[in-house]
Amino acid sequence: MLEIVVVIVCFLLLCSAFILLPILLMIKAAQSVFGPAVKEVHNAVDEVREHDWRQADAFDRERMVRKACGWRVIGRAIGAGALVTGAVMTASSVLTVACCVAAWRLVKPIKQEMRDACAYRSTGARDEPRYW
Repeated sequence: MLEIVVVIVCFLLLCSAFILLPILLMIKAAQSVFGPAVKEVHNAVDEVREHDWRQADAFDRERMVRKACGWRVIGRAIGAGALVTGAVMTASSVLTVACCVAAWRLVKPIKQEMRDACAYRSTGARDEPRYW
């Protein structure tokens, strides 16, 4: 009986290595090909945000903070929903529960983050640091 379990475990490990290794290699290749371009775009977006922050008055800065918080909340909600949906469709019940807990931890700080963003008050000073 023990030999059968060992053979099955070895077979599963071998199959997972043949499945996961190509996937991991493709991810690494995509990172090396697209990584510099993504970093360049990210830096350009940060420069534009910094410029917009410096040129905005207090009302516009508060609006920018709330808008950024809203997009983060939407992203968290979509990510948690995708995590739960994928887990329910493809995983075992134990893994589904673990993914639901992870999704809850992803969604849990939304209330405080929204409170902080709505309570933010800008001074309008040119040297005021960015909130996000």
